[in-house]
Amino acid sequence: MELLLIRHSMTPGNLKKQYVGSTDQPLSPEGETLARQRREAMPPVDGLWVSPLQRCRRTAELLFPGMEQHIVPDLRECDFGDYECKTWEELKDEAIYRAWIGGDFSITFPHGESMEGFIQRCRRGIQEVAKEARDLGLERAAVVAHGGTWMVVMGTFGRPERKLHDWQVKNCRGFRVSVQEDPFTLTLLEEF
Repeated sequence: MELLLIRHSMTPGNLKKQYVGSTDQPLSPEGETLARQRREAMPPVDGLWVSPLQRCRRTAELLFPGMEQHIVPDLRECDFGDYECKTWEELKDEAIYRAWIGGDFSITFPHGESMEGFIQRCRRGIQEVAKEARDLGLERAAVVAHGGTWMVVMGTFGRPERKLHDWQVKNCRGFRVSVQEDPFTLTLLEEF
C-alpha cells in the first residue's frame, strides 16, 4: 500500500514566515491558486485522510474534489503556545525557541504543547491512517496535514533515514511512500 503525505497549501502566516500551529488559518488566495495548479500533479488515490484544520481540509478539497475526507485529529500541527504566529525574528532571543531549533525535543512551548507529546501524537495518527487504509483494502491513499507533522512522521518512520529537518516539505508538496508493517516504516518512493 502507498500513501501520499501532502503538506497543506499556503496560508497568510506561511507567506509571513510565521509559526502557524494550532491557529486555524484558511488558505491565502495564493494558496488556493497553488492547490488548483497542483491538482494535475496528484496521482490517483482511493482514500483521503486530513488534519482537522481548515487549511488541510480546503487543500484536500481542491486537490481531490468530491472525495470523502476522514478527519484525523492526531495529525494536526503542533500547538506553539506563546510562539503561535510569530516569526524567527520575533523569537530568536527566546531560550526555549533556541533550544528547539537547536534540536532539543524535550522542550514544551510556553502555554503550548510539549514536543514529546506532539511527536507521540503524530506517530499514532499516521499509524491509525495506515491501519484504516489497509483494512479498507486501499492501494493508495492521500493524507493532507502539516509540515511539522510530516517532519516528525518521516523523521521517525521514513526510509532512507534522514535527520528530522531534512524532511521539510514545501506547501502543497509531499512524499509518496510505501507502507511496511512490523516494524512500521514508510519507504520513500518519490518526492513531488
